[in-house]
Amino acid sequence: MRRKIIKYTVILLSSCILGIGGCSFHEQTPVDSSFQFDSILQTNETVAAGEPDSSGRQTNETVVIEDAGSSDNSVKINTDLNEDTVRPDVPAETEKNMDEGNKQDKEEITEISDNFKMETYVEAPNGNSSVKIIYPVFEGSEAEKLNLMVYNKVQELGKIDMSILPDNISINVEYQSAVTLKNKKIASIVFWGESYFDDDSDITTMLSTVNIDLQSMQEITLADLYNTNERFKEVFFEKAVFPENPVTSYDASVFRDMLALQTPEYRTVDPFSISGNVVCFLKPEGIVLSMPSVHATGNDHFEAQLDYQNIQEFYLPNQNYWEN
Repeated sequence: MRRKIIKYTVILLSSCILGIGGCSFHEQTPVDSSFQFDSILQTNETVAAGEPDSSGRQTNETVVIEDAGSSDNSVKINTDLNEDTVRPDVPAETEKNMDEGNKQDKEEITEISDNFKMETYVEAPNGNSSVKIIYPVFEGSEAEKLNLMVYNKVQELGKIDMSILPDNISINVEYQSAVTLKNKKIASIVFWGESYFDDDSDITTMLSTVNIDLQSMQEITLADLYNTNERFKEVFFEKAVFPENPVTSYDASVFRDMLALQTPEYRTVDPFSISGNVVCFLKPEGIVLSMPSVHATGNDHFEAQLDYQNIQEFYLPNQNYWEN
């Protein structure tokens, strides 16, 4: 049972305050923290508290970074050679072609790299509260706008309207995040976490996404990607599969039962009929849809994956974002 004006009206207002759907509470299924895709390169780096990172932003606490590394496409440039130097035993024309190729590859890598590091947003609304949001910061000479869009999303997630809450209330918000797809066309990121009050055992779980077209530098939503007509909904319930990782609200063993509860016979409102009610993030093999869960399930949101090949007929853009 919820107490104190629905716990200061925050539980029913959490979708407005924190930008998420759902109104029940649950212990979220543990997430495999080792989640990664082949398209995302990996390294380990540590940023100490109070020290600026490579982008110049100062973090408020120590963060372990697990991101960029080397790949088969990495470029090694001989810095000992200047413009006028010809490598021994290499014809001048070959030398020129090699230099031009290296220069082109270097330019592609430095535009917006697949490499990124994780930083932590910790701006709480008052001294009694706590906000911690882990988010990615991409590398590359053209990554500034992308990083700004991601940071604006983080600020949106961390914003709490304290005007409707009692003074000096203690609220805690914590998000993890994962880059689920990054190529030359798109960056797709999912955030998930929970919020609660110090004097309350009820926990609200949350999920939010941001998908950014790297050519237009515009955020894109499910409505930009697919025509979610009646036939699309039929395919969704026929073809949806358990998303595995990086996040889902249910165990694989109960996925089909939970999917069935999203159907019209159990819901009074079609989740696809409300603009922005269903959010998505892209993976190499398919798109994951997340929607507010049926209250009776005890969870706040529900995730299901559709493989691209099963819904291509509903696809709207003239390019496949998941293809590099």
